[in-house]
Amino acid sequence: MGLYNNVADSLGLLGAGSLLGNLQGAVGGGINNLGGRAAQLAGGGALAQNLAGRATSIAGSMASSAISSGLTPELRRAINGGGAVASNLLAGNFQDAAITALDAGLADRVLSSFGSRAGAQMRFWRNGNPLYGGISPGEARQIHSEATTTGKAKKNLFLVKVSSLLQGDFSRQFNLFCVDIEHTPFIVSGDKFKVGAAFVDMPNASEVDELRITTLDDKRGTMKRWFEDHAAAVAARDGTVGVPGQYAITFTIEHAFVGELGGFKGKGLFRPVSYDVSLSRRDDALEEIQMTFTQIDTFMEP
Repeated sequence: MGLYNNVADSLGLLGAGSLLGNLQGAVGGGINNLGGRAAQLAGGGALAQNLAGRATSIAGSMASSAISSGLTPELRRAINGGGAVASNLLAGNFQDAAITALDAGLADRVLSSFGSRAGAQMRFWRNGNPLYGGISPGEARQIHSEATTTGKAKKNLFLVKVSSLLQGDFSRQFNLFCVDIEHTPFIVSGDKFKVGAAFVDMPNASEVDELRITTLDDKRGTMKRWFEDHAAAVAARDGTVGVPGQYAITFTIEHAFVGELGGFKGKGLFRPVSYDVSLSRRDDALEEIQMTFTQIDTFMEP
């Protein structure tokens, strides 16, 4: 604590006025003491005192010039202000230290430097950059954020609900064996008419949807039997044709999600058309069934 008190007292004395002024005063006082001793050594006469006084004055002017010659006015103010701030801080006068720093412009320099760096960062994020294809880094960050946070639909995540009056709900078995689904929900056909050098589009009909489903099967042929039962309800072996109420199958395809999460749903009434089976002894692979369904009357809704 003794060293701290000595430093505090010294800065307190220097901070009472101008730090550079006090420094120059201290140097001048030392030169005056040396001049007095020189006069005494020379005999203490009037001539000796006159010569010592002139030498003291010249030496003081040279010392003052040496201290101030290499310092700009701004640097002098900064040194004086820093000494005063340090003195007030060591004395515990924090409010006076803050006011002195503001008056001396020290806070302005800090804020100016911070503002300059902040401005450079803002210009970097806002201005176009060739490394980002001409857009700004801020726009690139926004695009990346949108691309990574958007929940994209996955083709391998779907749920099929299958039900019919003939065999009831068959969704569990279908989802167990279903592998691929392909269909075209909307096909709008039309004709083109030439009028002069131009063409006019004339839509005239919407085509039915064809549903192509690839499934696996178990050893008992559960999927084959289900399909053949509905096909027999459409066209019996005795040559009779059934009514839609007997063979219509309701398919509901839930895209990109499983469960009641509010995803996209496609729903329609279909009847069986055909199924294909490919067997081969070349591969030890699972048997696949290619089922085809066609949409019943397009104005009918399940």
